[in-house]
Amino acid sequence: MRAVYILPGLILAGALVLSSVFIVDEREKVLVLQFGQVKQVIDQPGLGFKIPLIQEVLRYEDRILGLPTQPLEVTPLDDRRLVVDAFARWRIVDLEVFRRAVGAGGVEAAKSNLDKIISAEIREVLGGVPSQKVLSEDRTTLMNTIRD
Repeated sequence: MRAVYILPGLILAGALVLSSVFIVDEREKVLVLQFGQVKQVIDQPGLGFKIPLIQEVLRYEDRILGLPTQPLEVTPLDDRRLVVDAFARWRIVDLEVFRRAVGAGGVEAAKSNLDKIISAEIREVLGGVPSQKVLSEDRTTLMNTIRD
């Protein structure tokens, strides 16, 4: 009779232990949330522990991420139409600040926000110069202005 209760008890205990342990890869950072609030930030690789069913683990890339943007149609001062391709490289430095800034949307919300910022900056900078300047050697100066 006792064996009938021991085996399911062992299986339940094993499942509980396995659901409370997680592995942090060297290429990622982890946020441990408890009821939606940040409880712990883990940025070192190794084993991590959480309270099952109460705490949630969110993983974020620690590497530099690429963000290709859609081609933009820009009209410089001389009313020519230019199609501009752009890309950005970005990285999550502080997970708590990142979480507050984008909320539950995570990386996809951040990409959307960055895409809007980059598009607006490109239109502002390239819309204020003639198309010849965009196509000349001054292009590096314009790229630095957009970046900054």
